[in-house]
Amino acid sequence: MSRLPSLQTVLNSTIKTISKFPLETFVAVLGTIFAIIYNDLPYDYDASREFYTKGLLSCSLCLMLFLSISLYFQASRKGNVIRFLTSIVLGSLVTGFVFSFKENITSAEIQQYFALSIVLHLLVSFAGFLPIKYKQEEFWEFNKQLFIRILTSGLYTVVLYCGLALAVLAVEKLFKVEFYDHIYFYIFFTIAGIFNTLFFLSGVPETTNTEKPLQLNYPKGLKNFTQFVLLPLISLYLVILICYEAKILVTQSLPVGWVSYLVLIFAFFGILSFLLVHPIASQSSNLWMKTFNRWFYFLLIPLLILLFWAIFYRINLYGFTHERYYVLLLCVWLAVVVGYFLVIKHPKIKFIPISMCLAGLFSIIGPQSADSVSKRSQLSRFESFMQQSSEKKNLTFEEEKDLSSIVTFLKDNYGTESMVPYAKTKLEALLKRDKRPSDYEIMEALGYEYRYYYEKKEENNTLYYNYYENESGSIENIHDYDISLMLSSPNEFKCTNCTKIDNKSYSIKSYTKDYGVDLQINDDLVPLEIKPFIYKNFKHNRPSDEKVTQTITTPKYNILITYIVVTVGYKDTKPIVDNYQIKVMIGIK
Repeated sequence: MSRLPSLQTVLNSTIKTISKFPLETFVAVLGTIFAIIYNDLPYDYDASREFYTKGLLSCSLCLMLFLSISLYFQASRKGNVIRFLTSIVLGSLVTGFVFSFKENITSAEIQQYFALSIVLHLLVSFAGFLPIKYKQEEFWEFNKQLFIRILTSGLYTVVLYCGLALAVLAVEKLFKVEFYDHIYFYIFFTIAGIFNTLFFLSGVPETTNTEKPLQLNYPKGLKNFTQFVLLPLISLYLVILICYEAKILVTQSLPVGWVSYLVLIFAFFGILSFLLVHPIASQSSNLWMKTFNRWFYFLLIPLLILLFWAIFYRINLYGFTHERYYVLLLCVWLAVVVGYFLVIKHPKIKFIPISMCLAGLFSIIGPQSADSVSKRSQLSRFESFMQQSSEKKNLTFEEEKDLSSIVTFLKDNYGTESMVPYAKTKLEALLKRDKRPSDYEIMEALGYEYRYYYEKKEENNTLYYNYYENESGSIENIHDYDISLMLSSPNEFKCTNCTKIDNKSYSIKSYTKDYGVDLQINDDLVPLEIKPFIYKNFKHNRPSDEKVTQTITTPKYNILITYIVVTVGYKDTKPIVDNYQIKVMIGIK
């Protein structure tokens, strides 16, 4: 081993890292195994796929949780027994939280997961400083080293994976060696899950290490990047947003919805710049940074006013959703941070991650959480629409669009059952017939038409339908049918002696007619009234996953038509079929 000192060093470093962070290593390996097994599962193994998906999500959260607990207990110099017990208890709670998600994880649950993930990542940044006396420079240096370690780990992971993948490809092509189809996925999961984690953990600094104490070391490259790239871009952003706010005041118009995201992006990069330049901002030689540090939070005040105005206006119109809840929560958090740094004489930068961590926890569980508030808000709005329905008040086009968006939100996140208590008996019959009705069917049961958010009330509005079978690998029952073909307008179909059935040849032709198509099967002519069916059944846009079929019966044939594409335009309020594509299945009696 003496001939390979570098390998010995790597091995010793790996063993030291595993012994220092055993639970973190365990969940990293377990998550990698889950990812590999999930990748090999057939698509129809729904229960198994659900388990491994939630297991993988749990491992990623537990990794950050266990690291935060390890940093805290290492700083407090308490025994490993308490540390491991705390990790197991809190890890079980996190795992239980993830496994409480629905079988098909909803967008609301994904947002809850990301909120908890951000909370746990922020926890890592200050957990090691909770049991010791706080020192600003050490806190900054710790997080700088942590950030650089993340970037370095990512770089090493990408380079190592590309190198190993190319090596496998070279062996495969040069020596004609056949590898398992998923070997590239296996390599990626192993490198990203195990190597990347161990490499990162090996470089996590200690807050109480007397041999290698945390001493401020400000990189010159970081100063140049912040001073000559980040700060000028933030200043440009600020000028644009201030000018937009002035325009609103002059024209007395309302702010557009996505201005909230622009202000939040500006605030995020502004605070990032504030943190990056903090150790050197007070130096007289850095006038530009000193000026930015002094005025940044004052300049945020008018933008905060714009932010509150924009989000409260949206909430007043459309109620709370998870997205609006988090925008409002970030508004409140920004207001608290601005107040803290303007009022406190000697503010501590650890207030930023700690306060954001607490805000994230506030939003995840409880009656004040994003999920609870959004559900109550949209159910309240749904109830008010149902009261209008009971009073036999017709809804306007915009109100139908609004109700449609509420129905979609509630069905996707909480199921159709959540609306039943407010819709009286209107949805009970539908649920008895179909446990998973579409948005269109729910609106139809309520007595209204489903309206997409992009629909406009115009006479010349074009109607589109494009059927998409969203169940991958689904099997279609073709029992009682012998021939299948596709027809598209305005093209005509011609096939002589297409197939033989019971030793009889069949030729099929189609002829375009005003009402649709005449389908000739040998000497028999069958009229397919496509356009009257479209005018009757496509009065509005229908969901792309809703299957629309038409049945035609003659003495000799049973014909099933499935509509794939339909486009309807309007001329002087009169609907006109522009084109269609249909699948025709013919059963011979």
